[in-house]
Amino acid sequence: MEFLGEGMPARIDRSVWGQRASGSTGIQLMTGLRALELIDDDGRPTPDLEHLARLDGDERRAALVALLRRHYRPVFALDLPRATRAQFREAFRSFGAKAGVLAKCEAFFIQAAQDAGIELSSYVLAGRHVSRRSSSGPGRPRQQPAEQTVVQPPPVAMAPPGQPASLSIAEMVLRKYPDFDPAWDAETQQKWFDGMTKLMESLGQSGSDQIAGASSDSGAS
Repeated sequence: MEFLGEGMPARIDRSVWGQRASGSTGIQLMTGLRALELIDDDGRPTPDLEHLARLDGDERRAALVALLRRHYRPVFALDLPRATRAQFREAFRSFGAKAGVLAKCEAFFIQAAQDAGIELSSYVLAGRHVSRRSSSGPGRPRQQPAEQTVVQPPPVAMAPPGQPASLSIAEMVLRKYPDFDPAWDAETQQKWFDGMTKLMESLGQSGSDQIAGASSDSGAS
């Protein structure tokens, strides 16, 4: 309304709103203007839009109330300051809106109602991320983003049940590795050493030192 008040174009199209809104937002804007009969099927402004754009302050809010009452009669049939969320949803279902867009329809109305100064019940507003917007209110506090919960990552490794928590990764891995047996044949011994080498490489230098020491204690050396 603010930029249209500076000069009403002969047609509302992408060249008008393209610098002020994204493609998807612009499409929603055009859909809303058509639904409220503020533009015709060709995008030309109707007298209602011409009138609304010339107003400001309380006069614009009063005109917006009248416009909303005309197009949302089932909603205004409710006692809006006391209406429950279920009543609000039922009123919007009467328009024949699909389930996937009901929430968007409700959010659109709530924003328009708040801009018009229409009181809505706390039940209708509960849990919704909506707030009255104003382009003429410098210093207005911005809504703070929801506090994020920082999830600490779990330890790299947890000691299995029954084992001391102080055991290192290398010690836990080694405990699950079979003890070296000199009685094995040459092929089995080689496989054991190959497996131990891979463990040392994957665990890095500190783990390798611990494995090397532990394997020496086991008699593998």
